Amino acid sequence: MIWCIVALLLFVLEMFSGTFYLLVISASLLSAGLAEWLLQTSNNTNALIATVFSILGITIVRLWQKKHPRENKAKASDDPDYGQTVVLTQPLTDGLWQVHYRGTTWQARFIQPTTAKAGDSAQIISHNGNILNLTSQISITSQE
Repeated sequence: MIWCIVALLLFVLEMFSGTFYLLVISASLLSAGLAEWLLQTSNNTNALIATVFSILGITIVRLWQKKHPRENKAKASDDPDYGQTVVLTQPLTDGLWQVHYRGTTWQARFIQPTTAKAGDSAQIISHNGNILNLTSQISITSQE
């Protein structure tokens, strides 16, 4: 019975978190609870059932997430960051840049190859998780 109660609690927590991990663990605990109720299995067997199903489920979720990366495809009008200017502070590995934006440091990546250098400005066009996607900003100066 305790397996089903904990499964229900994790299911409710899952509704607030928005990930699939608690849902997988909740289903695993529910399967252990059902095994206890239907087959009168021991606590050790129930723990083994919950562990095996949790590992299997989490592995499946991770493989699915790798196959379907979640890129934020919101329209520019939906995100107040889109179109904003960042200042490049230093290059990082794998084509990433450290940028200064909204008073803190972020990681960013240029969508197209660029010859940017530290101190240059760039414009946010989208983001992928916490990594900002940038485009080179062309500054137009008026000649007097």
